[in-house]
Amino acid sequence: MIAVALFAKTKPNDRHWYAYDVLLDGETIVSNSRDPEHALARALLARGITGVVEVVDGSTGKPRSKVNVGPATKRCVGSNLDGYTWKQHEIGKDSPPAGEKDPLGIQRREAA
Repeated sequence: MIAVALFAKTKPNDRHWYAYDVLLDGETIVSNSRDPEHALARALLARGITGVVEVVDGSTGKPRSKVNVGPATKRCVGSNLDGYTWKQHEIGKDSPPAGEKDPLGIQRREAA
């Protein structure tokens, strides 16, 4: 079983959530995530890694959780801690074509 290390970052103040970095073999594969398990699953799937992964606390070395990469890639946790299904960002039909700028001078990204 693959093991990854999860490190909590310092909260900027009491009103913010913790953010986490996830390391695989010493390489940061997820940075500043408030939903590290699901972000980890998508990062591993992009690398062709599937199956169950053990998440270990980077500071203590104790196991925190296990993540099944396949099912976890399809889920997220919103800012209100409600679970929802993850989907790619969609570009609306009224967005300017790729390469053009809107009236504020902001260049839009290319549609998928």
